[in-house]
Amino acid sequence: MAPTALRTRTKYLVPAILLTIVGALLASILLATPRTPPAMLGASGSLDGGLARIHGVIPLEVDGWMPPTPSAALAKPPGNEVHRVRILVELTAMEQDGLSFDPSRYTVSALSTGTWKPVWFSPGPAKARQGESINATLVYELPDKAIDLALELPGGPGLSLGAGHHRGGK
Repeated sequence: MAPTALRTRTKYLVPAILLTIVGALLASILLATPRTPPAMLGASGSLDGGLARIHGVIPLEVDGWMPPTPSAALAKPPGNEVHRVRILVELTAMEQDGLSFDPSRYTVSALSTGTWKPVWFSPGPAKARQGESINATLVYELPDKAIDLALELPGGPGLSLGAGHHRGGK
């Protein structure tokens, strides 16, 4: 192949490849499924088998709460730029098959910045029959500057944590 033919081919091939990459990125952004907004703090949200509602989002530094039995996960203070938050959630079984509670499936997420699993919870995995409720306590270590946080629910849109999770309610 002659050098001029190679230069001509390269002259058109490189921009075509770059245009294809930019087009693919733009298409993935435009076609991405938008985040379902979480239910507002205090409102009920649906989940597999029933409804959930947050009764409290309390930084542990505010009230000094500790679990009824010592916990290795909570024995040391949280790391830098992290605080612990206790989330009180009520789960009510509405479906005939009841509701299964597995604390490991309840994460806190922030808009595009990450997800966090509970460092402590009570009760452990449980099942509620139709009409019964489970009152759960979940403790998370969350970044101090995290905003737009939601408790993700199995099979549901999630529940907003509001701004009260920041130290001192800031």
